[in-house]
Amino acid sequence: MIKEKDLEKLKEMKEKLNYRPVQENRFGDYAFSGDLEGKTIKQVKKNTEGLRYPSIDDLLQVVDSKYKLAYIAAKRAKIIKKDGYSSVENKCVKPVGKALEEILEKKVTAKF
Repeated sequence: MIKEKDLEKLKEMKEKLNYRPVQENRFGDYAFSGDLEGKTIKQVKKNTEGLRYPSIDDLLQVVDSKYKLAYIAAKRAKIIKKDGYSSVENKCVKPVGKALEEILEKKVTAKF
């Protein structure tokens, strides 16, 4: 149950963010139509190669086993997702892709 003061706070937030009603929007009743003043949008390199980047052949030159590669990438991806930080400039958007790029650049190592 929503409290009265929380409802007022939500109405103020909607007014501040310049929401406008939209008909038949499957994601809710409102769509964002305002500008993000003072916010700079970081330019991100786009990965146009899809699943071919980073290449498994290139990654296996860095790590000697596919199983070790999967283990290292999964561990690093969890850390990237939690912290939101990657040590290289990424083309990939998803945490696993970012982790694989770090492994390819030899920024991540593991001892077995």
